[in-house]
Amino acid sequence: MLFVPEPGSMTLDRSGLVAAIMSAAAMLSFIAALRLTSVANVGVIHGALPLLTLLFARMTIGERISLSTAGLCGVAAIGTAVIFLGSASSGLRLAGDGLALLMTTLMALMTIAFRQSLTSSLLLVALSNGFASLAGAILAPSLEVSVGQGVLLACFAFLQMTLGLLFYSIGSRGLSPGETALISLAEVPLSALWVSLAFGEMPAGETIAGAGIILTAVLVYLALPQHGRNLEDWSDAD
Repeated sequence: MLFVPEPGSMTLDRSGLVAAIMSAAAMLSFIAALRLTSVANVGVIHGALPLLTLLFARMTIGERISLSTAGLCGVAAIGTAVIFLGSASSGLRLAGDGLALLMTTLMALMTIAFRQSLTSSLLLVALSNGFASLAGAILAPSLEVSVGQGVLLACFAFLQMTLGLLFYSIGSRGLSPGETALISLAEVPLSALWVSLAFGEMPAGETIAGAGIILTAVLVYLALPQHGRNLEDWSDAD
């Protein structure tokens, strides 16, 4: 059975343009972060995405957020700070952690914009990849890669950056921004696992501690009854 993307307008709206720009910027930040810090650090910092998305959704589109959820956002921020403290002794690693946090922030804004846009997901992904390719060509005009590296890059671009982003965009249309980000948390343990198996890269103690704090905050959020997440809404509505 062939995959048929959901219908959408081929006219680019403002939210779609914001989503494409945020996606391209997040993509570039993600790749740079992987070069400067550990995959585990990138993955764990990315784990703050669900709560960060909820916080930004409250700030940008007025989506309700309970006081308990706001508190869990603060707990996730503490976990992220622990990871940064572990990287403070290395300027290069600290810069990578900063890029990972920037990537997570951009993805949170991208998720919200995807949800608000009526533009076709195919057009949004094409624009995102186009923006990222243009920025990469400007930033690295003398880049030289071997044939083998070119094949790996092509596979990465197609599977991770094209198909992955396309499915994320389509899925975000049927879920709230927070739910979309929560499902994406599967990437956190899996990314660290694959890299550990392939390269023997073990997370630092601070990364493990920060991961425990962030994932605990997210798991507590998931354990809250659906109605409990909306009690004592941090909103001026009603």
